Amino acid sequence: MAMIDEIRRMLVVSISKRGSEVASRISTVMRSRGHIVDAFCRYHVDGCDILSDPVKVFLADNLRRYDAAVLVMSLPGFYRISADLMIEKNHDVPVVVVDDAGRFAVAASAGHAGGSDELAAYIAGIIDGQAVITDGIESGGRVSVEKIARSLLATIANPECIIPVNAAIANGEHVPVIFRSKKRSMLRRLFAESSDEKHGYAIVLADEPGEDANTCYLIPDDISIGIGFNSSADAELISACLERFLEEAGLAWEDIDYVSSIKDLPDVSIIRKGTRFVKFDPADIRDIDPEMLTHVSDKARDVFGVPGVAEPCAIRSLGPGSKIFLPFRSCGRSVTLAAARRRKLFSGHISFIGVGPSDPDLMTMKARRAIVASDIVAGYQMPLDIAKSMLWNKPKVVFHWKEQQRYVDEVIDLYEKGYRIAYLFTGDSCFTESELIRRFTSKCRNFDIIPGISSVQAASSITGMAIEMAGIISFHVTGDIEDRKADLLRTISERKRAIIIPRPYDFMPKDIAKFLTDRGFGDLPAVVIERATAADERRTASFLKDLIGSDFSDISIMVVGKPVIA
Repeated sequence: MAMIDEIRRMLVVSISKRGSEVASRISTVMRSRGHIVDAFCRYHVDGCDILSDPVKVFLADNLRRYDAAVLVMSLPGFYRISADLMIEKNHDVPVVVVDDAGRFAVAASAGHAGGSDELAAYIAGIIDGQAVITDGIESGGRVSVEKIARSLLATIANPECIIPVNAAIANGEHVPVIFRSKKRSMLRRLFAESSDEKHGYAIVLADEPGEDANTCYLIPDDISIGIGFNSSADAELISACLERFLEEAGLAWEDIDYVSSIKDLPDVSIIRKGTRFVKFDPADIRDIDPEMLTHVSDKARDVFGVPGVAEPCAIRSLGPGSKIFLPFRSCGRSVTLAAARRRKLFSGHISFIGVGPSDPDLMTMKARRAIVASDIVAGYQMPLDIAKSMLWNKPKVVFHWKEQQRYVDEVIDLYEKGYRIAYLFTGDSCFTESELIRRFTSKCRNFDIIPGISSVQAASSITGMAIEMAGIISFHVTGDIEDRKADLLRTISERKRAIIIPRPYDFMPKDIAKFLTDRGFGDLPAVVIERATAADERRTASFLKDLIGSDFSDISIMVVGKPVIA
């Protein structure tokens, strides 16, 4: 399957007047060929919305909403703004840069990994220009591991193999494609030189990953077909439509894990042995995000209250992390079909990631890479907002303080199914959140902890309160906090300085101020910082006794005592 066939949503952007004409031409042609294209131009032209934000800000906020992008601008200009956009090559959005004159289409990011090499050739055909492809594999007329995986609808289980195996391919070494799975039998014809022998580097299609460091293990993705049909479609027609659909995709029944619909099939024998039929209630697919679909049906909305049948059923069958790869199509007037895929799930993994206090620029690159490589993200709304530019089209589990355990159980269930989960914390991942992490790790043993800049560090820098001179007290726990109140009182008595993390809702800054004032410390200076390091950060400096009647947001930290650095 060509990369261009998998693009559901395309972004086209231009920042110059001349380039806007090129962007308009590209978007018009791609729409005429069935692609969903959003075009934004600095100057008004037909087919483009106005780009009003700085291009760096716009792309940071929107790029990951799309499957691919064409930017009409200079190549150096793209690289100046790309540092925050290109995070991890196996998960970056493929970008093609086109010059304002429409002469060149340059594969600028995610070349063979994401398919921008193929996209560059496609765009060059539209503008009647020259595709510029600079990687050693494609320019040498060879095929990369990633492209082989994409053509076999498979996921590379051990991505650390990619660089050495691709280097061997680029250097002209014989790297056989070995089939050890019964799946993708119809696609074996794509590899005339496939072999069962291995003498060095190899690419192996297998049902489970292996341990050979010189081998890339490609695991066939799970595949589901969604089908919609009306009362005039009998078993014979539905069967014929399914067979034609499989033939056109180069797939066999052995490749299909699910067929699903919102109606019972006229005859279940249509589905071959080994493939499961799933009937959904319309309510089961009602909340499918329309941005995951290539087609939204007004008729399905009117009759069933759903955005469609074929595509939503295909996605729901596989669950989180699935995406459409064979878009909605009709078979006659009474049957519709679509197919989705999702990497085969093995052992789960959870990364506990600190994303910093509020400013996205304070997030580490390691945190960014772990987030984009995850299947699902989880956490409270604030850390999800901090990382929002990386979360488009990722399933989310949004936590709420008063129902925390319910969401912990949901994440554990996803982990046990084999998903890779990124749990995001405001600030640091473990600085004040060890209680919550322990709830996960009692059952989720495959995990890592990625640090971040904590709100305590931010408060220290903002106020000049040196951490080594102040006690740090966190009330960010569930259950009884009387022992922590005692720690706070002892710290204030001994040091006259403390950095305090309030508990949302029931031990907020005003409650802390009253607690300390009632015990004789009302004349100590205090600063409450809301949304530390955010663009709308707010600081309130006063004395403890004067803060008793003040309300603050639940995203706040409190510094008590005279700063060390003034």
